[in-house]
Amino acid sequence: MAENIEKNSGGEVLSSEEADLIRKLVKTRMETNRELEYESFDGYEVPPRTQFSMLKKPAITIKHGKFACNMAAIRLFEGVRYVIPMVNSNKKRFAIVPCGEEESASVEWARQRKNDGVWTNKEVTSVDFTENIFKMMGWNRECRYKVHGRIANSERGLILVFDLEEAIMFEPRKEEYVDPATGETKKRQVKYYPDFYKDRIGRSYHDYASARQISLFESTESYMAPDELAEEKKREEKLEISIPEGAGSPMMVVTGKDPSSAGAVAASVPERPGAAI
Repeated sequence: MAENIEKNSGGEVLSSEEADLIRKLVKTRMETNRELEYESFDGYEVPPRTQFSMLKKPAITIKHGKFACNMAAIRLFEGVRYVIPMVNSNKKRFAIVPCGEEESASVEWARQRKNDGVWTNKEVTSVDFTENIFKMMGWNRECRYKVHGRIANSERGLILVFDLEEAIMFEPRKEEYVDPATGETKKRQVKYYPDFYKDRIGRSYHDYASARQISLFESTESYMAPDELAEEKKREEKLEISIPEGAGSPMMVVTGKDPSSAGAVAASVPERPGAAI
């Protein structure tokens, strides 16, 4: 029996309900001899996913010394106990790659409860690994950061990818404020979005659509596991080049890759990006 699916002009699969609705709209247009108004997405902006509930979306929380994925991420890979955490320094991305316990870089990110067999998330502790991430991103070590993830295909099958430049920063202490309705003093969590979203709603629709197309496959070739990332940082420290005295330029750190490539020169990043919400 053939599946009851269709595709639109962009090649996207439509459900039977969506296809039926389109047919009804076309029929109505033909009966009334009237064309439907066309709406271009030029000028539209797509708000970041982090401005909405994260409960049902895969996300990772990174603190100095530890990190953990939420239950939505665990459920996507239910039954997977061990993963390899990997970082792409050039793209500023964090990847979670399912693996077997026998792999040397494997860490336990989930565990199964004995009483009911339910899989739960597990906090992964590593001061050195998270320190390298905080250095790379210029993050404040007293704060925690949360990033939405996406599923991508790779050389090793399906993986989770997190764009670290999209991270939300949470202050370590809640802020006190006076509720104007009741006059009571209450506390609220203060968070900061990336500078990119300052004075705008989000990315343009066309940037969003382009990013969506190229994010379906993620090559792990440029990613590094925790031990590899540590070795890379040691090599960077050995390759530090001091500008001669009187040159008036700050110290430059070369990553050991082609200086003309993205990410070849380390740049300082403000510890508190964006505007408070």
